[in-house]
Amino acid sequence: MIVDNHPVFREGLKAVFAGNSKFKIVAEAENGQLALQKLNTVAVDIMLLDVRMPVLDGISTLERVKRQFPKIKVCILTTYDDVKVFNEAMALKADSFLLKYASSQTIFQTIQDTMNGKLIVSPDLLRNAVDSRSLGYSLSNEDLDILTKVAKGEHNFEIAQELHFSERTIKGYLTNIYNKLGVTSRAGAVAKAMQLELIRL
Repeated sequence: MIVDNHPVFREGLKAVFAGNSKFKIVAEAENGQLALQKLNTVAVDIMLLDVRMPVLDGISTLERVKRQFPKIKVCILTTYDDVKVFNEAMALKADSFLLKYASSQTIFQTIQDTMNGKLIVSPDLLRNAVDSRSLGYSLSNEDLDILTKVAKGEHNFEIAQELHFSERTIKGYLTNIYNKLGVTSRAGAVAKAMQLELIRL
């Protein structure tokens, strides 16, 4: 499902998907209110959700979708400098973030990775998602390396293989990272680390 208040943008996305047999657009809406209504009648796996819309904006829509339709993945459509929006969406457990000017290949890959359970954030967005500075969180180089890989959407077993650690060791590192940052989840750790400019891609 595409949710965006700009008809030209929606038509452009539909044209992109028309050339791909793997994904199908089952519905579209110009605001969050209409999107929520359509979710009651249309089976949706993933929603591409714009942030700035009339009637019901993207952040409010995200919060309601996650509460009412928790199985639906939500990919936020954003621009590189939407730092405030990025932080709010992360807090509401958005599944991925896609820049509006992304290539068709990036769009398809992001959707596929998101459906596979990976947290995907555009590197350009990560570089600009900074609204505060590191203040003594004492993360080691290994902590930062692991956090960066988590931000790229890698799973524990993938990180373990790359760093030549056991998966149990990676879990231990992540628990330690959560404690240092005062968070309780992977998404929370990534969001906090990016807020503090602790990691960059």
